[in-house]
Amino acid sequence: MHGLNVTSEDGVLLTLDQMRKKSNLGASTIRKLAEESGAVRKIGKSYRINQEVFFNHIDKEYSK
Repeated sequence: MHGLNVTSEDGVLLTLDQMRKKSNLGASTIRKLAEESGAVRKIGKSYRINQEVFFNHIDKEYSK
């Protein structure tokens, strides 16, 4: 493994449900923001979101 923890909410790559809990946002909003930030990682059929990229994008674009 390459140091990525994908099984807990403390991991780098989160599922949509984990991201909903962590961000307190709805699924469609998360998908939209994840796509526009480049945070989506598709591994086979698995959809994961790089939480660091996701939250950095929100801080940068929506803190104005």
